[in-house]
Amino acid sequence: MDATQATIESAPASAQEVHALVEPAAALEPAEPSGNPQSGEEPTDAAAAKVDRRKLEEQLHVLKRKEFELRRALVIADHPELADVIRVLEGRAYALTRAEAKLAQGLTKAEERRRETTEKKLSSLREKRAELDAQIGALESELRSLGAERMQVFEAEQRQALEQLLVALGTHEPALRAAELDAASLVPELAGFLPKIQALAETLVAARDAS
Repeated sequence: MDATQATIESAPASAQEVHALVEPAAALEPAEPSGNPQSGEEPTDAAAAKVDRRKLEEQLHVLKRKEFELRRALVIADHPELADVIRVLEGRAYALTRAEAKLAQGLTKAEERRRETTEKKLSSLREKRAELDAQIGALESELRSLGAERMQVFEAEQRQALEQLLVALGTHEPALRAAELDAASLVPELAGFLPKIQALAETLVAARDAS
């Protein structure tokens, strides 16, 4: 057996395969109306056109696939040494196609049910967290305001006492100076209040000048 005959015999394209290629083309003939003329129940034009288009697309896909297979068979017939290479590439491409198909499947039914359950739990916890945040905010506000009103009363009382002390010092300053006495030496607590008394006096003078 010479090389040419061996090459021809090794080609996978056979008469049966050629017949398989030609046979789908016959399906491209106009199909008979699927409706029953006697019953008067004809399918709508839009539905019939949609069905026909889908069938034509399927037939076209089959023809393209068969054309590809025949071209590959011709390549192998012309280059037998590439048969293993083509099979390896085809296997790797098929494996990748399967992997991508698995990725496109998304979640399983069990995983979908688990996702819904988890989302419900998460939503419930988020609502509880919002309630807790509100309660925490209220407690923090209460803590900040705790004793604030009482402290304001005390601060007002302190300011009034400081003003009265300032007035008393101003009133009795001439008598103490005439006696060559220092108020701080007579009342030791005054030494600690002098900075506040001086600041209050400056504030009152500035307010008087501004008015």
